[in-house]
Amino acid sequence: MDIWEKINAAQRMQEYIHQNINETISLEGICRASMYSKWHSFRIFKEIFNKTPFEYVRALRLTNAARDIKNDSCANILSVAMNAGFGSHEGFTKAFHSYFGVNPSKYRDNLPMRYMYFEPSPILHYYLQLNLKERIEMAENKRTVTVTVVEKPARKLLLMRGITATDYFSLCAEIGCDKWEALEEKPITGAIDKGAYVELPPSWITPGTSKAALGVEVPAGYDSEIPEGFEVIDLPSFLYMWFQGAPYEDENWFGYAHEEMSRAIANYNPGLYGYEFAKDSAPHFQYGTSAATGVREMIPVRRLTEK
Repeated sequence: MDIWEKINAAQRMQEYIHQNINETISLEGICRASMYSKWHSFRIFKEIFNKTPFEYVRALRLTNAARDIKNDSCANILSVAMNAGFGSHEGFTKAFHSYFGVNPSKYRDNLPMRYMYFEPSPILHYYLQLNLKERIEMAENKRTVTVTVVEKPARKLLLMRGITATDYFSLCAEIGCDKWEALEEKPITGAIDKGAYVELPPSWITPGTSKAALGVEVPAGYDSEIPEGFEVIDLPSFLYMWFQGAPYEDENWFGYAHEEMSRAIANYNPGLYGYEFAKDSAPHFQYGTSAATGVREMIPVRRLTEK
């Protein structure tokens, strides 16, 4: 799943929580807001916020309760507890003491404002600012995208076709991000490379499907089990230009690394070296990206002398 998909899902969950903080908040409601399954919603939330959804809710409610106690010297602790979603004075006091280090009455009477208030800003704004920072940092360093012409031998492709998807993002939403994650966590035995987003040429598209697909290259002699939802097709030998982006320091720079690659490909003229792109004749592969390996794409080409 792309980092920006996760961030947008996290933003939707965050907005749902803040809009309903004084109401009953359920995991089902959080998942509906994220537009993903419970399992994916929980994982996304924990990854982005470094808290489970209910740790986030509790921290936010305790912060609101602490403000109420500080701002109103006559506030009834039980009423504050109930407003914060706790069923009893004892449960609230225990949670409050665990979070702030003191019980509610002592917090109000003897201590100044503490710096443990949980005041999260919209996560999307944070990542947009972070992305701006990464653009500046990456732009200040001399970075290169290397291009190598390779002739890929005949092989097979395990393929899960999209139905209406037209790009990586819509394909992920259509087939489910769990398919990508499953391939990362348990690679197919004998696979030549990681799972890739594959853009198929028009002649390779079957009725009722789209150009977007999830693919895994395997040797020509592959005869192992075909995963559910996949089909196997033959890939003939073909020339490709392998575009390799430079590694980057921080996994959060993922978005800008892809933009960097897109600009490099858009500005690249294969004709200067006697080639032209041939996306009408063979699949275009976009492989998984990481800070250690950088962005990798493989675009089919043909020699101009072959025209």
